[in-house]
Amino acid sequence: MSSRHQSALREIDAARCVGNWKLASSLAAKLAKHETFAFTTIVSCEAELEEYLLAVEWDPQEHWKDDCAVYKVEGRTVVTACYPMNIASSSEKLGLLERRLLKTAKHTMTSEEEYQRNVVLAKVYFYGSNFEKCRETIEPLSTAMSKTCALSPSYTTQLFMAQMVMRGICLEVQGDISEAYSTYEAAVRAYKDKLSGQAAMVVPRGSEPGAERGQHEELVNWAEEALYRRATMSLALNDKATNIRKLESYINAMDSVTPPAFRAFRRLRANRLYMQLMRQSLDSGTAPSAEMKRAVMLGHRRQLWLLKATYAFPRADEVHEEVLSEVDSVARDWGLVRAFARADCLQLLEILYEFVCLTFNSPRVLRHLIHALIRFGDYHEASLALGTYRELVERQLEGVKKAIDAAVREGTDGANVFAGDVESINHVLRTAAVGARLLLVHLENVHECLALVHFADSLISDIEKRDPERLVTPAVPQAVRAQVALWKGAAHSRLAQKSRDPGNRADHHNAALQHLREATALGPRLYDAHYYLALEYALGALDIPAATAAAKQAAALDSHRLEAWHLLALLYTARKDYEKALQICEVAMRQSDWWDVYSEIKDDADSQRPQTSAHMGSIETGIDFFKLAMTHTAIEGRRRGFDASIEAQPRLFALYGYVYGPVVAAAEDSDDVSTALETSSSIDMLATDELHTASRRGPPSQASGRRSLARSLARSVFSKHARHVSHDGRPPLPFTPLHGGTAPDTVPAAPKATVDTASTSSGSHSAQERPKRQRSMPHLRPSTQDKLPSDALFDDPGRLVGRASIHGSGSVYYTPVATRQRYQRAQAKNALCSLWLSTAAAFVALQRLDEATHAVTEALAVSPQSPAALTMRGQLELARGQQQAALSDFHEAVALEANNVRASVALARIEHELGRRDEALALLKTVSRAQGWSDPEAWLWLGRLERELALEHAEPARAQMLRRALEFTAYALDLECSQPVVSFSVLWV
Repeated sequence: MSSRHQSALREIDAARCVGNWKLASSLAAKLAKHETFAFTTIVSCEAELEEYLLAVEWDPQEHWKDDCAVYKVEGRTVVTACYPMNIASSSEKLGLLERRLLKTAKHTMTSEEEYQRNVVLAKVYFYGSNFEKCRETIEPLSTAMSKTCALSPSYTTQLFMAQMVMRGICLEVQGDISEAYSTYEAAVRAYKDKLSGQAAMVVPRGSEPGAERGQHEELVNWAEEALYRRATMSLALNDKATNIRKLESYINAMDSVTPPAFRAFRRLRANRLYMQLMRQSLDSGTAPSAEMKRAVMLGHRRQLWLLKATYAFPRADEVHEEVLSEVDSVARDWGLVRAFARADCLQLLEILYEFVCLTFNSPRVLRHLIHALIRFGDYHEASLALGTYRELVERQLEGVKKAIDAAVREGTDGANVFAGDVESINHVLRTAAVGARLLLVHLENVHECLALVHFADSLISDIEKRDPERLVTPAVPQAVRAQVALWKGAAHSRLAQKSRDPGNRADHHNAALQHLREATALGPRLYDAHYYLALEYALGALDIPAATAAAKQAAALDSHRLEAWHLLALLYTARKDYEKALQICEVAMRQSDWWDVYSEIKDDADSQRPQTSAHMGSIETGIDFFKLAMTHTAIEGRRRGFDASIEAQPRLFALYGYVYGPVVAAAEDSDDVSTALETSSSIDMLATDELHTASRRGPPSQASGRRSLARSLARSVFSKHARHVSHDGRPPLPFTPLHGGTAPDTVPAAPKATVDTASTSSGSHSAQERPKRQRSMPHLRPSTQDKLPSDALFDDPGRLVGRASIHGSGSVYYTPVATRQRYQRAQAKNALCSLWLSTAAAFVALQRLDEATHAVTEALAVSPQSPAALTMRGQLELARGQQQAALSDFHEAVALEANNVRASVALARIEHELGRRDEALALLKTVSRAQGWSDPEAWLWLGRLERELALEHAEPARAQMLRRALEFTAYALDLECSQPVVSFSVLWV
């Protein structure tokens, strides 16, 4: 064989390997005068077949829509693995190729030529779904890969994979699953042995430089088909340990494929099945290992990437079920693997925000965003997402109610009422309960909380009225009703504490008791219902026996939560049973995961931190523990004397360092999800070209304000730009190849959405465009009347005008943003201030006023605007006879907190001492009608002033005033007998 002949064969071999079929066909024609007729005919027929296949139009999503579906048939597992696309309709074309290949049998052929002819002929039968002839053609062929091939040394490997895959599929058609699996396993093993260690297993035809490819994916990639069918057949054989490994092997091999979107939909289905298998092992009760947690999180990031490779932004009337299913799966699996760390929550939020680009007005995405944002600690963003969720749900409910009415009239079950992305009634109600807790506990927005639970309550009533027989909608679970009633009662309780009008306070108190009792009846094992009921009995009615019974019930339901124990201890101090209260405190504290830390702290100032922090609990439980420890110290002071309180202060200060140290040391805005996402190190979710763009963009503008993602999401949801992107567009998905058999660390996602906000065109855009989450600035307060465009990007400092800019400066006013970190920092400041004030109170009781003054000074250094610290400083100044200084402090305290009872009573005392009894009396009457209705000192001074004024009046007015004075004094005595060592309101803070 001449060197020119050998060179031509090598060129044909290379062209066939890379899928350049035109070049292979032309080279075969030139070689026809030097080579046998059989080989050139085989090459030209195969090139003609492959070129024809590349031009075949087909929809991978439609073809593989049922792939990887697992079900049981007669006790055995069946896994759907669709056969490759056939072109039986092109029988004329296939028949012509078949006849040309069969004619080669008349010529003398080498064994290698005969092997290639049979494989190519089997392909013709295979694509025509003539599996019987395909099986007969490849049956004589060897199942071992040939080591020496003169004609096609490289392409023979691919021919071997083709004949092995076709052989396996023919066995599947016959129902011999075990033998088919063995065939695929042998093919993959031989193929791996043939490749070098760094070579990719799957190389799509037409992906190499210089190769031609059609408009659609190739119908079959033999290496990919072998890997995929090996995995699915192992599932059918019920070998769970093996099938997870095989499926993982297929997924990892495809992670490094080029182009990265090749077989995206099939990989999507395979990865979904892989996640289901992982989930089964988690549902079985097995504690998730770090490796399993990493695999699950990686799997969902891969799934997101594949979804973005498969789907475009939907039309308004279109729903991607695969996307919605993955939204639920990722949120559920994050909980199963206990991915509750800050970095894990941030990854979940990244994924959920990316799902916004794949859904249209989806309340499901928002529902999971709300939960994830609350767990992350960005309460402000969560409240914005909650508002958007409610808007979307209210729109959906209009159609749902009409559909329910129609189904009830027709007597049908209304199976399609909640189809697609329509939220179920239970999901709406559960989300409303979660949102009510967010608004009341974390944001202290009582009225919004009450409006939300009223919405939930009216929804329950409306649905029950429309569907009384439960033909369409299932009955609302008792637990959900209990949650709605709980937060309605808790909101009324909070309003009762804030009300300054006795009638209004009584109405809210009665409503709170009614709803909280309803919650305990609907959810007898609901801890929060019993706890808030006990708190309302204590705060709103001073009903110590009823509050004690409810608090005991709450503590019995969850003994590890300290709030009920704390309330129970305070209730016993109100009964003056300090011994019992101390026992309750000690029992509760010993059950806390902070007890070991507390017990190891020495009383002296040189106490050393324990060597390990493994036994320390969360900051949230630590805050409750610290409050209980302070109450425990206060009770010790009443029982053993205030010297005991002074002795315990070093331990409390050391405990403060343990609990609040991480809070104070944390970076600013660490719970601000906007900032966290912008500075996140997990940049694998961004495309490479976007990273380069970001690096060229420079630092963000300092004047642009805080970027609110949920508010921006609401804008994109309701704005006219919500559907800028073309439906048929597909995002380019640059991908970093992952080599090796192990799971990769990260799976990059598509570029983040960027759409020109200035554009108003509603036409089709390129696939890279997405509805832009625009910057919104809810915290900027412009002082001018000029309205700026709602969609403007406020990056120009000159356009920003601050509030009350007297000198015309462009200063900007920022309001605090509610996050867990800010909430805990405020608690840290208040806790340290309270600790110094408790120290000062102990010094005052011991008549050590100089030391008390020093402690109050420290408290004011921590919190200069603390009404309690200002009030105590005023009381110390008053004890020294400095009335004007005390008056100034009391007035400042009342200005900061209008409902401050201590400062108001102190002001009345000064007015009395200055001889202005009428002003003092008016002030005390106002206080006793408002928050001071349960304050014994206010009523005592009110009785004293009534008595003094009575002596200046004649009968019968004197008798009436003395009677009132006696009633006020007796009431003050009763209140004093039921006062706890620390106010019950400490549990509301």
